[in-house]
Amino acid sequence: MTVQSPTWKGPPLPDHQPLLDRTMLDLPPPISVNRLRRLNKAELFAHGRWIDRCDRTVTAQWAAAKLRGVSRPNFGDAKVEITVQLNERMKLRDADNAGKAVLDYLKRIEIIRDDSKQYVRRIIFEWVAAKDAPEGVRLTVVRL
Repeated sequence: MTVQSPTWKGPPLPDHQPLLDRTMLDLPPPISVNRLRRLNKAELFAHGRWIDRCDRTVTAQWAAAKLRGVSRPNFGDAKVEITVQLNERMKLRDADNAGKAVLDYLKRIEIIRDDSKQYVRRIIFEWVAAKDAPEGVRLTVVRL
């Protein structure tokens, strides 16, 4: 016995979504992956607070974009390049310590399907001046 999904009863769905080639998000400074590996409750709570801050920040950015007529980004099955720009004033010792958290966050909010090599083909980490990553981290996702 197969279960069928209910039929769509709303307005007609568009035949295609316009393909988004690039999007940019500003996020608060992530917790270092070294801290997350410790697996103690304090670090897990700190990570949860970081995700909450990211959600609030991204929601505000998407609301502002919607006012300009830009829809929520979603790259789905596309191959992408992700540039992670880190504010020089952050306390991370290594640029790649921010990588896992921000990639997992992009997956969590469904901008990318997965952070595997099938979808994410290039990741660039760079330290930048505070004005270039005002929240702490600036992510740029580009369709390849």
